Amino acid sequence: MTKRAAIYDPYLDTLGGGERYCLTVAEILLAEGWQVDLFWSGDKDLLSQATKRFSLEINRLNIIPDIFHLPEKKLELIEENNLHSRTKRPNSLPKKVSEIFNRWQITKQYDLFFYLSDGSIPILFSRKNFLHIQVPFLNQPSILSQLKFNLIKHFVCNSEFTSSFYPYLHSPQKIVLYPPVDVEKFQPNQLKKNTILSLGRFDNILNAKKQDVLIEAFKSLYRNNKNWSLHLAGGSLTEPSNNHYLKHLKYLSQDLPIKISVNPTFEEIIKYYSEATFYWHAAGFGVDEKVHPESTEHFGISVVEAMASGAIPLVVNKGGLPEIIKNDFNGYTWDDIEELVAKTQLLLTSPKLLPQLSKNAVESSQSFSKSAFKEKFIKLVNE
Repeated sequence: MTKRAAIYDPYLDTLGGGERYCLTVAEILLAEGWQVDLFWSGDKDLLSQATKRFSLEINRLNIIPDIFHLPEKKLELIEENNLHSRTKRPNSLPKKVSEIFNRWQITKQYDLFFYLSDGSIPILFSRKNFLHIQVPFLNQPSILSQLKFNLIKHFVCNSEFTSSFYPYLHSPQKIVLYPPVDVEKFQPNQLKKNTILSLGRFDNILNAKKQDVLIEAFKSLYRNNKNWSLHLAGGSLTEPSNNHYLKHLKYLSQDLPIKISVNPTFEEIIKYYSEATFYWHAAGFGVDEKVHPESTEHFGISVVEAMASGAIPLVVNKGGLPEIIKNDFNGYTWDDIEELVAKTQLLLTSPKLLPQLSKNAVESSQSFSKSAFKEKFIKLVNE
């Protein structure tokens, strides 16, 4: 009998790191012969966009209505049309009880439910419930939430940094499973250009990528390095012509060798990484991570991709980034703009260091490969 799994991600339309994580879980389960349903009532074209952006094989993924944010009437229709449902819903139940009953009817059919948390603890009734914690929220659990913990098989955190903000959860229920990075698709190019790359969304929402900070740093670096350029690449949730932050970045980039690439394809991104000598990352800069941990980079998928491509990373010393980068071995961390500029300048004047740092970066990236993720995830599923 075919095993059934469900995936839920309330932020699917952002197509960020959490979305790649969840859809990679779907890809792995599909490859293992599972039937996988994605709860989503938004734009169905997002799936084709995600397939292209993340280079995933998820064409057999089923999209079904979102039972977690639909009005009660629509939930009733889902229940009535559900061929697997044999338990009739009691009449005149209070709204909250009725909602729980509907979720029980639907989620109990699954062998596995993988749910990306928005900070809340859902009520799920599959055989094995995995709650993926992508963001370190500071809210303390209520008594009701603590009771819901009993329904969760594993709380899956994306980094030790994220995990540290949930001291009330304990192993083996709480685990760290680093995000899967398709490192095999990135190859170092021996003919690197005098280019510094940064990849990230062009917006100012949760854990903004702070490209304006990188432009400020590059202005300083460029004074003594006229043959170098900065390349900013990333997605825009809105039409680029309506993206005010993107317009601001273009204004700041005037009269500087700064290229801005909006909504590049996966193939284009691979090319950008392969050409870049250095990779800059500023998400979390200026943030007190003890007060606003949600505004830092909780892991750093793009950093690992850059490493796999042989680019030497220089990343802000916040969030989960120090778990990836070891100073003087596979890259550098920095605390302020002056330090970023100084460390980059040091590398520019020490070209003999670059080949070894690049080699170490490539080797380090393998620890976060999709194959390593798959092995660990399947082991959890089969427990």
